[in-house]
Amino acid sequence: MKSISVFLLLLFVNNNIQAQNNPRISYRENLFGNHVYLADGEKVKASEIEKIMGAFPEDAEAFSKANQKMAVGETLRLGGWILAAGSLVYLFSGDFTQQRVLISGGMMLGAATITTIAFPMKRNGKRETSDAIEIYNYKAVRGIGDRPSLQFKLSPLAAGLTLNF
Repeated sequence: MKSISVFLLLLFVNNNIQAQNNPRISYRENLFGNHVYLADGEKVKASEIEKIMGAFPEDAEAFSKANQKMAVGETLRLGGWILAAGSLVYLFSGDFTQQRVLISGGMMLGAATITTIAFPMKRNGKRETSDAIEIYNYKAVRGIGDRPSLQFKLSPLAAGLTLNF
């Protein structure tokens, strides 16, 4: 009986240590609405987050794709605003001729189209990065991984060992 108790105690301690090896990832938004990533409270880059999430390849890949989508959305948004500003500068830099107004209007229409595409792309990228981080944290805290694990489960009705693979 003592050997079973010691074995269960060691198994419980081992599971808790495995769950603590993976740092908890969080994020906050900066002044421009972009994510700033934190690993155990320390500021890290998105590339480092991908390395940290390497223990769970599916989540790391989802994070990478979503982060790329968010970056493309931000770049398009910035490009749209620059194009709109350039359109206004072009319009007001000379005489109001029909050709100048048409060119400026076309540039403004292009800017509106680009920013209309950019905002949902960035929003979806932010949502998907948040989802990937939440899934990673869920798995990391519970010690769920790609390797088989033996865990002690306790419920009000029963107690026992479970093998997850």
